[in-house]
Amino acid sequence: MARVLSIQSHVVSGYVGNRAAAFPLQLLGHQVDVINTVQFSNHTGYNTVRGERFASSHILDLFAGLQANGLDHGYTHLLTGYMGNSDNVRAVESIARQLKQTNPELTFVVDPVLGDDGALYVPQELVALYRDVLCPMASLVTPNQFEAEMLTNTKIASLEDAKRACDQLHSLGVSNVVITSAELAGQDPAQNVLYLVGSEYCLSTKSKHQFAIAFPRLSGYFTGSGDFFAALLLARHASLAPQFSELGALAKACELALATQAGVMAATKQHQDSTGVSALPDLPRGQRASEMVKGFELRIIPARHLITDPTDKFTATSI
Repeated sequence: MARVLSIQSHVVSGYVGNRAAAFPLQLLGHQVDVINTVQFSNHTGYNTVRGERFASSHILDLFAGLQANGLDHGYTHLLTGYMGNSDNVRAVESIARQLKQTNPELTFVVDPVLGDDGALYVPQELVALYRDVLCPMASLVTPNQFEAEMLTNTKIASLEDAKRACDQLHSLGVSNVVITSAELAGQDPAQNVLYLVGSEYCLSTKSKHQFAIAFPRLSGYFTGSGDFFAALLLARHASLAPQFSELGALAKACELALATQAGVMAATKQHQDSTGVSALPDLPRGQRASEMVKGFELRIIPARHLITDPTDKFTATSI
């Protein structure tokens, strides 16, 4: 059983950030403590958002409270998601260094939340901070295609491109890299698939295992799926890693995490369809009705059985 400190966003209603991460981690048998970087009424896909972005001093003060009571001892994993500004990235750097002093074997999982679909939604300077500060400290990183391109300055249009991007992230010191979703050139449009590309590197033996998993692409306005996946991957990898002497745990963890994510997203799409609210494609932010956005909130609780016992099956293929 892992003990996880999760530092990311929080919403009152909906499932993104810590709201998407804590429950699956707990359901899969791990202890989770959370520090919130923001507290919003709902995620930013809605037309109206109320709430507060917390200063780095707030994050560090909460961690200092844990330290004062000896509650910072025993963490096996640190999970980070949305930071929003450079000060919060530096706060996470400080917390990670202190946790690594307490537990040199700490697993640090970094979801580098920078943007998607070709656009940043955080300040530009965060790209360099993630690349130069957090990635060298990380055990596992989970960028999407755009984030991987930004971190490595590599255009990803093929599996070979994705492998090179993974190698660049390995060169920063990251043992485990998962590009969570990539749209690759030359694929049959009728298949309508995305690719997960993973790479596991063993420093002691200099061995490496790179793999890919194709999975169906669903149309819609899903938010929080990356947060959900990172938590699932941490949970599965934490349980599987002790069973593998060298390589193999990451691919198996990705198979299980992706199976759950695909099932929950399919259940979410089915629910949204059942609402009867139109979901026209390619609607920009600000033109998406709240009723429609609400329909795409991840169905994590109604589909919770898919977290422990996913029905979809995916197989990693070595590349």
